Amino acid sequence: MELVFLDYRLKGENINLVIHHNTITGLINDSENTFFDLISLKKMGRGQIIIDNEKTTKDDIIINQKRISQIKDNIKFPSYLNTIEELMNNSFRINNINVKNPIKKMKDSLKIVGIDESYLNHNLNTLSNSERKLVTIAIGLLSNPDTIVLEEPFKYLDIKQERRLFLILQKLVEQYDKTIIIKTEDSETIYKYTKEVIAIKNNNILVHGSTDEVYQRVDFLKRNGINIPDIVYFTYLAKKDKNVKIDYHKDIRDIIKDIYKHV
Repeated sequence: MELVFLDYRLKGENINLVIHHNTITGLINDSENTFFDLISLKKMGRGQIIIDNEKTTKDDIIINQKRISQIKDNIKFPSYLNTIEELMNNSFRINNINVKNPIKKMKDSLKIVGIDESYLNHNLNTLSNSERKLVTIAIGLLSNPDTIVLEEPFKYLDIKQERRLFLILQKLVEQYDKTIIIKTEDSETIYKYTKEVIAIKNNNILVHGSTDEVYQRVDFLKRNGINIPDIVYFTYLAKKDKNVKIDYHKDIRDIIKDIYKHV
C-alpha cells in the first residue's frame, strides 16, 4: 500500500507525505502519536489522501483502515484468555475478520513470524517478551493487511532477538509484499533497519527521506534535537575533527576497513 497525504491539514499544520509501498519506514520523535495514528488512518484531518494512486473519499478511508494493522507498544492480553488460540479467536471476533478456515489462518500467521503451530495451545502467561511481540505481530497478520504499523517493536529485546524480528519484518516486505512503518525513539534501530525515515518536530515533518541520507545531516539533526546513532556520530567526528576520509556505514567492521585503508 502506498499512502500519499497532499496538503493535509492536521492540528494546524500542513502535511505533505508519501509512505512508499514495499518499504520499511522509520518514524521518530512522534511523541503524541499524531503521525502514528495518521498513517494508520485512525486520525483524520482535512485534505487529500491518495491510496495506491487512487483519490479517496471518507468512505474509502474507512474501508482502507482494514488494510492496515496497527500494533502498539503496550502489549496486554485480556486476563480471561488463556492460550494463543483463544487470543487469536478473540481477535477474529472483535475485528470482524471472516476466514474460511480460522485454524489454518492462525497457523499460517504464526509460521510467518517463526512460531510453531503447536504454540496455539501455549499459555499466554508463559510467553517471553520476544514471544509476546511475535504473537502480537501474528495476530496483526490475521486480517491479511497490506501495511503494518508498529510502535517500539524492538523494545526489551536483546541483539539476537532484535535481529530475528528484523529478518521477519524484512520477509514480510520482500516475500509478502507488505509495507512496514516502525515508530521508535531508538535512532540506532532506525538507522540499522529502515530504508526511509520521517523525523517529527512540533507535530510537523522536520525531514523525510532515505535513512542513509537523512542521518548524514548530523549538524541539522543535532540542532533540532534528533538523536544521532553512535556509529554515525563516530564517523562524523572522524571526518570533521580528524579529516579522515571515510564513508558512513551501518557496520563497524566496514568503518574499521575504511580507517585501515585511509589512515
